[in-house]
Amino acid sequence: MTQQSDDPLVVNTARRYGGASAVERAAQRRERLIEAALDVFGRQGWRNSTMRLICAQARLNDRYFYEHFATLDEIFLAVHKQLSADVAARIMLQVAQQADDPILQTRAGLTAFFEYIKEDARRAQILLVDAVTTGLTNPHNLNARVSQYADLLRGRFSARYPKLSIPLDVELVVGGFVGMVIHTATVWSQRQFDTPVDILVDHNIYAWSGLHQWLSSQGEGASLA
Repeated sequence: MTQQSDDPLVVNTARRYGGASAVERAAQRRERLIEAALDVFGRQGWRNSTMRLICAQARLNDRYFYEHFATLDEIFLAVHKQLSADVAARIMLQVAQQADDPILQTRAGLTAFFEYIKEDARRAQILLVDAVTTGLTNPHNLNARVSQYADLLRGRFSARYPKLSIPLDVELVVGGFVGMVIHTATVWSQRQFDTPVDILVDHNIYAWSGLHQWLSSQGEGASLA
């Protein structure tokens, strides 16, 4: 026979409704809020979104919002992080399936990124437009994350060109390349994805191909790790 605790907090936490504990129900509410916020931010834009709209979409009382998030900015960051993690995982998966060639791998990564954006226009609003509006792309923000794609690219870049004979600021180069991709994707989304993905990739790979050839000529031997 299970001994019951006299601690009301323990009793309340252990109590189950509909087969779920209090902790499980709280986690489910948080997931519902994240899903609702993705839809509200993605359709309304950050400037036109409110806590009330998100709660109405999630069909939850306002008090449950503050159970998990202190501000609208905080839930936006949670949604942004989730989308960034999703697209980074897809990029890494596609890159890993390519031959050990920088251009093929870059093309695969770009294709995965653009296809991810095109699949759901809400992602473009959050990752491309509102990330700028909220300051997430500000390089002076210590918590800035354009996406985890930038971190992935930075690591591969450093490994591929380890012994350059010229001084080079990797942060500036990576930031410039990611900025170009983000700008291209933003314009593309505003034009209702009117250009085929492979053509869009071509417009970005030209710059990367030229950069790769130049950097390869400046080193003692580029690593293909």
